[in-house]
Amino acid sequence: MKLKSNTLILLFFISTLGTFAQYENLYVFLGAGQSYYQGDLSKTPYPNSKILNMSYKGGIGYDLHTRFGVQIHYTHSTLNGSDFFNNDTEMEARGLSFTSPLKEFGINFKIRNLNGKEGRWINYVYSGINFFSFNPIVTKAETSETYYVAEVDFKTSGINIPFGAALGYWVTNNIGFVWETGIHILYTDYLDGVSKNASADYRDGFADSHIMLMIRFGEWKGMKWKSQRSSKDFKMRKARSIACPRF
Repeated sequence: MKLKSNTLILLFFISTLGTFAQYENLYVFLGAGQSYYQGDLSKTPYPNSKILNMSYKGGIGYDLHTRFGVQIHYTHSTLNGSDFFNNDTEMEARGLSFTSPLKEFGINFKIRNLNGKEGRWINYVYSGINFFSFNPIVTKAETSETYYVAEVDFKTSGINIPFGAALGYWVTNNIGFVWETGIHILYTDYLDGVSKNASADYRDGFADSHIMLMIRFGEWKGMKWKSQRSSKDFKMRKARSIACPRF
């Protein structure tokens, strides 16, 4: 049901942008990558191969300005963690593990063309607000030396704030590829179903990274050099400066 609702919302925004926007600034994107968890069952902030999971992301975007853009996306992935994935005898003695699906829908704003020019290279940083849902299943090893009772009084949805960056390349005027990566700041300590510190100062989190295909609307320019020369985006040009509005 939630997936159908998110799809309808995505289609609504597509129709809205298509009505009021110039099609050449509108694009869709779809890709895959990996995500990993950070929290009470993870000793290090760096990704461990045992907690890397497939992640899929898609959505629509619109370039409002040579320096600004907006994206609406939906992401589906899985998170997991375990005390046994850390080189820590105390954590191994606790013996807890978890796995959880993760669904995310949000709107992100990006600052683009960080090199000061607009052309075939894609580069931007982004942030925004995302709604996400999860449902952790916690298991305890037979060798566990801790007393654990499943916690059921926590919310399995909330919001997160992403911070990320991206780098890519427009192969043609219409088709490009981009690598995007970011961290997600959460406002819950229950992402893994284990609350070691029931305080907002100790929050769980996750990070993800995707390689995505981008398809931009507008006139098709082709992939050959001569056809690219006629593309307005092939020639590097200085991006307009950011100025305060005058009244």
